Amino acid sequence: MDEKKLAQLSQEQLDKINDLEQKIGVTLIAYDQQVIQQGDRSSMQDNHSS
Repeated sequence: MDEKKLAQLSQEQLDKINDLEQKIGVTLIAYDQQVIQQGDRSSMQDNHSS
């Protein structure tokens, strides 16, 4: 299973996400884009190495 790292958000970003969550009635999760991109690259390398 891929390991994901939660994004570090400013208070302003967190407030905007909380407002949006309230408006649409869901819980949002923000992941660190750099970690996701690094995971994608390693997955692609794993798939191409066979």
